[in-house]
Amino acid sequence: MSGPKILVIIIWILRGAESNTWEIKMPQNIDAITGFCVQIPCQFEIPDSFKKSLNNSVEAIWRKTTTEGASVLSSNLFLKGNVIGNILNKNCTTVFRNFPAGFSDMYFFRLQGPEPLMYTFQQGVNITVHKDVPPPILSPHVQVLEVLEGTKLTLTCSTVISCPSIQPLMQWNPQLGEQLTPALQEDEFGQTMMVSSQMFNATPLNDHLNVSCTLLYSQGAKRPVETSVLLRVLYAPKNTIALVSPSGPVSEGSVVILSCHSDANPAVRRYEWYKDSGSGKLELQNLGQTLTIIARSNVQGLYVCKVYNNHGTDQSRAVAVGINSSQCSIALYIICGLLTLFLILITAVDLVKYKSLLKRLQEFEGMKGSMMYATLHRTSDSVYNVIQTRDRTEDDYENRNLSKHQPRSERS
Repeated sequence: MSGPKILVIIIWILRGAESNTWEIKMPQNIDAITGFCVQIPCQFEIPDSFKKSLNNSVEAIWRKTTTEGASVLSSNLFLKGNVIGNILNKNCTTVFRNFPAGFSDMYFFRLQGPEPLMYTFQQGVNITVHKDVPPPILSPHVQVLEVLEGTKLTLTCSTVISCPSIQPLMQWNPQLGEQLTPALQEDEFGQTMMVSSQMFNATPLNDHLNVSCTLLYSQGAKRPVETSVLLRVLYAPKNTIALVSPSGPVSEGSVVILSCHSDANPAVRRYEWYKDSGSGKLELQNLGQTLTIIARSNVQGLYVCKVYNNHGTDQSRAVAVGINSSQCSIALYIICGLLTLFLILITAVDLVKYKSLLKRLQEFEGMKGSMMYATLHRTSDSVYNVIQTRDRTEDDYENRNLSKHQPRSERS
């Protein structure tokens, strides 16, 4: 039995002992489900002068709407329910069976006994009949629960069971950390409650996670109902990185953009850019998620991004901005371009001249071959004529010599 419940009972007993008043203790509100039973935990106190009239002949009656309303239940009528408590012990706990739809109303308890014990208690109970199962209650009772990273969190799901003979199945989704099996308890008014809890340490992985508690009745074909809470896990910035675009050494005069990115909840509210002066000391350059610089010799070096939110700070690794000094500066871009164009033109002109000269050489070689053939042809003809003339001369000479030495008879 819980401490608050014991305290309520002690106060109740003391009040009954010290005062001669009519008192009744029962819930102010009960949620009933159509077709299910409804149990009303009830205890009462009466003045001392009436206690001798409290005997087995006293009838327990429930009236509807007002203290003078129609009776809907008496201890002699068992069709609608009965008082399961012992009236002699001042226990008026009552069960209504198969509570019908359309009977949402105020209900008042009355003691109907022999004179003078006839009294309707002024405090009533408001019974609300639901077609569907009322959703469970999550504690903390909020729609969005914000917690810091690392917080040991306990979520508790509870529901009042208006009909203890029919109990639901209670489930968590998702299941996180350590869970306590659903157990039955009693509240300060004696109502039966089903309670379950789960404990876990909040991490960034739980951020934007819906945690729900579901009730499912296997009887009565009732639809499952749930209550959920959205977790928001707050944490300092982490996984901070700095990016450089374009990456690698750039030509002097180029635009370089540095951007900073970090995982934080709530989001980063302040970005700071620092440059390593070379001695390890960081010098603040500017504020903002991005830093735009023009590449100069005095801006190259290592840059660091620092980020802040309401729960802490983080720092990126250093990134380098380098200048490629082998390239022309902006001041010499035009000269470099003109020189390059001039070299291209000279090369083109030389190529044209080379092709022209090559063509002329080829033509000259062709003409030279033709001339050599003609010369050779003419020379060969002259030589041939000379050779032919010499042959004829030598033949004539031999003939003449031969005729001189032959006898006359042979010549005749």
